[in-house]
Amino acid sequence: MLIDRIYRKVQSFLNTETRGTLAPNRFNEFLHNAIQSRTEEYFYDVNRALNRQNRGLQGNYLQNVPDRILEKVQHYSVTATLAYDTDSTRTLPNDLKYIDTVEYTDGTVLEGCKNRREFNILKSQANGQFPIYMKSADLLWVSPTTNGLMTITYLRNPLIPKWTHQDLGGGQYAFDPTAGDFQDADIHPSEEDEMVRRVLMAAGVNLKEKDVQAFAMTEEQNEFRTDNTN
Repeated sequence: MLIDRIYRKVQSFLNTETRGTLAPNRFNEFLHNAIQSRTEEYFYDVNRALNRQNRGLQGNYLQNVPDRILEKVQHYSVTATLAYDTDSTRTLPNDLKYIDTVEYTDGTVLEGCKNRREFNILKSQANGQFPIYMKSADLLWVSPTTNGLMTITYLRNPLIPKWTHQDLGGGQYAFDPTAGDFQDADIHPSEEDEMVRRVLMAAGVNLKEKDVQAFAMTEEQNEFRTDNTN
């Protein structure tokens, strides 16, 4: 599992550097912070792409975000039915971070308003062919009012990682993914070495990603030699 590979790489590097080991609770904390900071960078890139869209330099919605970040962003993309609250409002998902699109079941896309002022100005013009919405706290305000089903495509918050374990004593731990509170690293698999680098940096080891990749390759070669000599 991804979180265990990250954990083993971090511990192997710390042992090689004679820095001891990183306690699981600290590892979980450092990894969570690493995922949070990395995903915020994705959203910055998305916002920059959206700004280009607003200037007419790029098409709308997530499918037009540059390919280099699209796959990683889509790891957090969710489509869900909006919970009905009133004809004017819908309750937003608890894990929502950024809205991509809101639409009726017939495929009509609602236009998002940046603030209440814009919403109040445009709602007098809103109709079935030109519906609008505004996000306010945990609610989505819509115009024209409707009791029909609506769907939302959005980017969710990352899940909090937890490398669960059994305590063997003497500072030794055994990975236990069967624990009820286990949570794998919620990030695109291509970010494995970057997560290792950021966790190590939080632990006081400052490296570049290429250093982690070189170290990981050496470890894999050593494991291969060991497996083939036994």
